[in-house]
Amino acid sequence: MKKKLIYLVKKFITHELISGSLFVFIGFFISSILSFILNLFLVRSFSASDYGSYASLLSLFVLLGVPAQSLTTVIVRFATDYFAKDKLDESKTLYLRLLLFATILSIFVFLGFAIFSAPIKDFLHLDNIWYVILTGFIISVGYLSIVNTAFLQSLLKFPLISVLSVTGGVLRTTTGVLLVLLGFKVFGALCAILVAFLFPFLFTFIPLSFLITRKKSKDIIFPTREIIRYAFPTSIAILSLNSFVTTDVILVKHFFSAHDAGLYGGLSLIGKVIFYFTGPVSSVMFPLLIKRHNLGQNFNTLFYLALVIVIVPSMAIVIFYFLFPLYSINLFLGGKEYLKISPYLGVYGVLVVIFSMLNVCVNFFLSLKKTDIFIVVGLGAIIQIILISLFHKTFSHVIGASLISSMLVLIVLLIYYFKEYGSFRKIKETVSLINNLKY
Repeated sequence: MKKKLIYLVKKFITHELISGSLFVFIGFFISSILSFILNLFLVRSFSASDYGSYASLLSLFVLLGVPAQSLTTVIVRFATDYFAKDKLDESKTLYLRLLLFATILSIFVFLGFAIFSAPIKDFLHLDNIWYVILTGFIISVGYLSIVNTAFLQSLLKFPLISVLSVTGGVLRTTTGVLLVLLGFKVFGALCAILVAFLFPFLFTFIPLSFLITRKKSKDIIFPTREIIRYAFPTSIAILSLNSFVTTDVILVKHFFSAHDAGLYGGLSLIGKVIFYFTGPVSSVMFPLLIKRHNLGQNFNTLFYLALVIVIVPSMAIVIFYFLFPLYSINLFLGGKEYLKISPYLGVYGVLVVIFSMLNVCVNFFLSLKKTDIFIVVGLGAIIQIILISLFHKTFSHVIGASLISSMLVLIVLLIYYFKEYGSFRKIKETVSLINNLKY
């Protein structure tokens, strides 16, 4: 019995989804701890108004950086396919063209922020236009770095990705604390994000040098049309997905007072701790699903296993939030005026759990090129915006609107999955497979 248990534990740990997720999780977790330390410092160093400005800019950064995330999804989808089939010439061509595209795109992103900085400043009720311009520059650097990061993910370089994540976390925390102590406040916190992006990005050229220096042996037909057909709906799907936990912060900054927006920003920060634990699962699952699909292997098990890994720790944290909201707020935000958000913490945690499950579902369908899901996810995001715009008297209304819209999307996607790939009988079979850890 003891030997069987040891064998099962060993098989579980060495499962490619588990081991890959573990590497990414460790890096992501350490980076998140450092981010938590920085945010704790910022919450206690900033006024609620300043933190509200920072939180809204951070949400704007996340939301407008989503197309970069969608582009990552597109790159991983095609690059993993090439690497799995050992098509290095095609990989080199894809890499160089996408790097050029990302460079041009980043320039346009920065120019767009520079041009529309004044309207954005007014909409978010900010007191400094340079906050918007700097945020635009950070996003443009993020766009520039996505190609290298996506190729490392396609190569399954999860340990290296983990190291780079930790490096970025160290740089952001040390730079942020130093600049804020020097009196740069929100501007200093934003500069720290820029530093955390820039230096790891420059390092990623080293492990990818084999693509840069490789001589092409033949002319390659670049699949431009196929990439565009995949990229457009994928971008909409991922942008809409992320809106469920970013649009609410931005709209609260618009509809509520600066003080209340700061409180909601703190609520969002604690709630997203859940995603810190579950986010790596989808990023590891995505290339593994593509690889299995190309090799004709079972991929349903991977999907169910990913959902289980996401749901179990997420629900544990949510239960903790419901039982000990005051302790959680004191731990993450230092208590004080943030204690007012305690009635909303558990419910907001449920929202993040649903978002985490949606993240797995959306990545599953996109890995199999089922891009038509963008219609469902997009409609859900629109419903969220409409509901919050109509009902925003209290935080409960805002969270409720986000819960309703995200839950509807999750139900539709799960029904779609069972119709296309699964059944309740297959779930039972997969549970048995997971227990035996044959995959």
